[in-house]
Amino acid sequence: MRLINIFYCIYFVSFLSHAQDDKKALELLDDMSDKYKKMAGFTSTFTYIMNNLSENIADSFQGRISVKEEMYVLFVEGQKIINDSKTVWTYLEELNEVTISDFDPGEQEISLNNIFEIYKSGFSYKFLGEENNLRLVEIYPDDQEKSYFKILFKIDKAGLLYSFSVFDKSNSTFVYMINDFKEEELENTLFTFIPEDYPEIEVIDFR
Repeated sequence: MRLINIFYCIYFVSFLSHAQDDKKALELLDDMSDKYKKMAGFTSTFTYIMNNLSENIADSFQGRISVKEEMYVLFVEGQKIINDSKTVWTYLEELNEVTISDFDPGEQEISLNNIFEIYKSGFSYKFLGEENNLRLVEIYPDDQEKSYFKILFKIDKAGLLYSFSVFDKSNSTFVYMINDFKEEELENTLFTFIPEDYPEIEVIDFR
């Protein structure tokens, strides 16, 4: 009986520790999400790093994104991608070509404009502690069919996102590190692409 009680105590302490950590994780995630939701808009530069340990493949690039509500403008690797929450324009400057399509939220499950709220549905979460003045929180999808099994958030002391890492089942890790960050007012016209402003542009319309 004494042995059973010892195991029960160990289990109970472990359960309390996980419950406290989960509560802490939710508080940090909610605080971060609220901060971004209250912003009129923001612009950030970021570094993307991909590592595949199985294939020994590594890649990285830098980009810039401006976000307002559900809209964003993304500059990355010679592309300018504009999303006004209904239509997506992908402009390739080198080819002077734009592809137009209807926006499908299901095609962008994880992105720099929705990562702040992704945890709110279909995820469990865990507070891992602090590292170099950053709070570490992991979230895990309830849907086992997802291609990834966890996302690691690193949140700074101001409650803003320092980086997030997506851990894929193919043994790949995708890291997005936030570099310069600026909260600012953004005009709605920023999130519209006008082909007529680009002489001799090729337009590919999939709508």
